[in-house]
Amino acid sequence: MSDWNEEKALKRSDIDQVTGVIHKILHETIDQLGIAYGIVSEFSYNSEEPPSWTISIDDSKTVLNPSLLFQYMKQHRNLNDALTQFMRDHFSYFA
Repeated sequence: MSDWNEEKALKRSDIDQVTGVIHKILHETIDQLGIAYGIVSEFSYNSEEPPSWTISIDDSKTVLNPSLLFQYMKQHRNLNDALTQFMRDHFSYFA
């Protein structure tokens, strides 16, 4: 395998790992409420582009994309806190 392919595989692996952690935190955060919800991960055909998440709770729906996530990470420096604040800002159930 060439160096370029190995580097690309590592990047993809990193993205997959972070995606799994984000998905888990979102589910754990919403599960605590005991309400119906949906989370859809949307992946790009570009393997280097991170996914986004469409989160639906009752009649409310919002999209968490990488740029939004980075804004929250700048404020909180902790993925769990950043995602919790995102949920509080976008869904009244978390107020």
